[in-house]
Amino acid sequence: MLSSILIPMKLFVISLLPIISLANLFSDARPSVHETEEFVIIRTVEGKPLFEYRKKPSEKAKNNAPHYSRTGYIHPLYSPSGKVITGDYAPDHPHQHGLFFAWTKSSFRGKPTEFWNQKKKLGDIRFNQFLGKTENKKSLSLQFEQIFTANKDSNEPILKETWKIVIPHKQRDYFQFDLTSIQSCATEDPLVIERYHYGGMAIRGNDQWMIKVEDGNPLGKMITSEEKNPENGNHTRPRWVAMHGPVDGQECGVVVMNHPDNFRFPQWVRLHPTMPYFVYSPMVEEPFTIESGKPYISKFRYLLYDGTPDHGVIEGSWKEWIKN
Repeated sequence: MLSSILIPMKLFVISLLPIISLANLFSDARPSVHETEEFVIIRTVEGKPLFEYRKKPSEKAKNNAPHYSRTGYIHPLYSPSGKVITGDYAPDHPHQHGLFFAWTKSSFRGKPTEFWNQKKKLGDIRFNQFLGKTENKKSLSLQFEQIFTANKDSNEPILKETWKIVIPHKQRDYFQFDLTSIQSCATEDPLVIERYHYGGMAIRGNDQWMIKVEDGNPLGKMITSEEKNPENGNHTRPRWVAMHGPVDGQECGVVVMNHPDNFRFPQWVRLHPTMPYFVYSPMVEEPFTIESGKPYISKFRYLLYDGTPDHGVIEGSWKEWIKN
């Protein structure tokens, strides 16, 4: 499997440099925001969709048990050519929803909570409100609020989470946005995040990336900033992870970067060996607590592209990001 991951790395500059180069000219188009009862959709270059934020459960929720229903996440994420990068309500893991933030093993007021594995019914995350948009000469900013509760029947928040998403007016040939999550205790009582091997800011890839090829490996691939893959990179601490594969016969993918300001940076990452998802997990080796009056803040950058990931382009974006 190692060789199957590393082969595309040798082709990065040849195959993608003309496609996602930092030297490429910017488009003149600006992002637009359209809100419906079900979602908020962002469109960017030449009116192309960038992503949708879910305010209400999608149509796929109807095909699953009620406890898998969820809001307050992003799906779909689109590549510049319009390919859907993320997956939602996957047959193997219906609790994984596009781009989502969920703690796993945790406790509140001495009782267990669980926001990832929805089947346990020990926690719920839901959209609360769209806080609006602001704009300056360079970018558009959106803010969404989610709440974490003990279960779907509870209206008492444990955490309130704000997502601030910044989208450049001028996109390159790849799409880019930055997401800052701010989680604050909704009561005087803390949320204890216990030691566990996954949980945090996650992304689920397109279901087509689960299809096995002749060598038994899935079509979807992952590579980290240290050129590791799911075979040797699980629970390593990369600065970024790229996930890619063919969607309807065309290669596309996403990069998720982890900022140096983040708690326990570089955070551990869970790279699943056979399924297209990964998650930044700061509790892999030690627990921690989100306390009243001390918000838990984390920052991520997303690059969405067609083709395979270009290491040099990603590193250039990383260096540009951490200067700000």
